[in-house]
Amino acid sequence: MRLYPICLKLDNLACCVIGGGIVALRKVRALLKSSNNITVISPELCPQLKRLNKKNVFLYHQSEYKNTFIRKAFLIIAATNDSKVNKQIVLDAKKMGKLINVVDVPHQCNFYLPAVINKKEILFTVSTQGAFPGLAKKIRQSTGEMIKKYADNISILSKLRDEIKSNCKNKKIKKQLMDALLDDQVLELINKKKIINLKQLESRLRIL
Repeated sequence: MRLYPICLKLDNLACCVIGGGIVALRKVRALLKSSNNITVISPELCPQLKRLNKKNVFLYHQSEYKNTFIRKAFLIIAATNDSKVNKQIVLDAKKMGKLINVVDVPHQCNFYLPAVINKKEILFTVSTQGAFPGLAKKIRQSTGEMIKKYADNISILSKLRDEIKSNCKNKKIKKQLMDALLDDQVLELINKKKIINLKQLESRLRIL
């Protein structure tokens, strides 16, 4: 069965990471970009997680895993170095109807963490549906520069889009202008600040 793609709003939704090593650190750092309600469960923390803990950016329980810790969680990531513990977390989480991800064990997860580029308003994700995560990372790297160009100019692109929607009543012309915003030459002119409004866009298109 194919995956159903979705972007989650995690504001105020409880997220739980079980594990205190480098892998758990990566997952916590990723969650911190989207969540303000993170709990970490582990007997010990790696030095980097200890530093984050001192900043009070997550709640820390210095403990072995217990299923009581995940009862109120919306999303759970199992990142311990003990496969038996991770498997028990999966069993408990699925019984409770939770979203559960186990690092590097796709068949145990009910959701995957895709390769991500998150720049300003642009969120780009790519997944191989668990078949080959390394390929997803390669695709992310190969598209990074293009996405950066659009991200750097997203505010002007958004402004131009709004101007086109507000001022162009002719559907054919409106489509032409919208398509032009995705043209490489136009993007380069926007990047050089030679196009910052609809009038300049229309003028440049007559030349191009």
